[in-house]
Amino acid sequence: MNVAFDAKRALNNGSGLGNYSRNLINALAQHFPNEEYLLFSPMVKDKFFHQLTGRFKIVLPETQLQKSFHPLWRSFGITNQLLKNRLDIYHGLSNEIPFSIQHATFRTVVTIHDLIFLKHKEQYPFADRQIYKLKTKYAAKHAHKIIAVSNQTKHDLMELYGVNEKKIEVIYPIVDYVFQTTDNGQQTTGILKNNLPAKYILNVSSFFLRKNQQTLIRAFDIIKNKVEEDLVLVGGTGNTQKEIEQLIAAKNLQSRVKILSSVSNHQLAAIYKVASLFVFPSLYEGFGMPIVEALFSKVPVIATKDGCFEEAGGKNSVYINPTSPEEMADSILKVLNNANLKTQMTESGFVHAQTMTAKIIAENTIKVYNEVAR
Repeated sequence: MNVAFDAKRALNNGSGLGNYSRNLINALAQHFPNEEYLLFSPMVKDKFFHQLTGRFKIVLPETQLQKSFHPLWRSFGITNQLLKNRLDIYHGLSNEIPFSIQHATFRTVVTIHDLIFLKHKEQYPFADRQIYKLKTKYAAKHAHKIIAVSNQTKHDLMELYGVNEKKIEVIYPIVDYVFQTTDNGQQTTGILKNNLPAKYILNVSSFFLRKNQQTLIRAFDIIKNKVEEDLVLVGGTGNTQKEIEQLIAAKNLQSRVKILSSVSNHQLAAIYKVASLFVFPSLYEGFGMPIVEALFSKVPVIATKDGCFEEAGGKNSVYINPTSPEEMADSILKVLNNANLKTQMTESGFVHAQTMTAKIIAENTIKVYNEVAR
């Protein structure tokens, strides 16, 4: 089978969509090496290319004009090159497929991660929202199959775009291998030891309003004199870090709450492994990958009730109303003060995380390809 991917983010992006793309491509190449894999991208950054392991064919724009206007190439001009390669499947890995593809002879699959730009419009400029809406709506309508990364995203597609349930297959993302290793991370943690408290509650998230770190800080303020742990917030992008820092100062928590930015995945894996507890009170996600990273790291998890969070966290994590600092504080105390509960959560969470290994996700993805190809 000849399978082509929209590999722009796999070969150029270090954030969530890039990680998703690389992890899936690597998993397919490892567990199904006899298939032919073609990676279509307007450019290639060596840093990300060397993170791919397997046998691939890289396909770049054919002309300088296409390279100069590569967004148009990805949306329109790419189709002729796809046709030349006699494909069986084209997989758009990040919410879109080319606009000129609906009459192609090969079959198409698209992964749709979330519809956050519709659910939380305040996070995106107006022009960006319109572009995202146009691309995802077209992809949802014209792709032969949609892979949704959670049942939350599946339900959003059905509700907001009217997609038939039979067209959607839920396949969770693959957790990066660095979070699945048994290394205790002491060497990497040593790099950060001057920034990390001895014991801490951890949150990993970008700094946007829907990520809800403010409520977590208010919950921590309630229990600050009842726990040994400090609070560590790991984040990077976003527009609410200033407000978060102001709240920390207003609560006089500067000595108890740490913010870490520009943390590599290897460093983050070590930070997870030393945490006493992971708390993820986000108001909306497409999946909630940090929850699964924590479970693989054998850290108990408290997360938001309902939505995709219970899919990611499994039945033995603790789920709370994310808008209630009091309920969040009570739950944190309950977990930290009960060694048996922590052990149960850690062990069952790690078992739940094994349902999202690279092998299982690759097998489920190949099943989709075979179904669509038939």
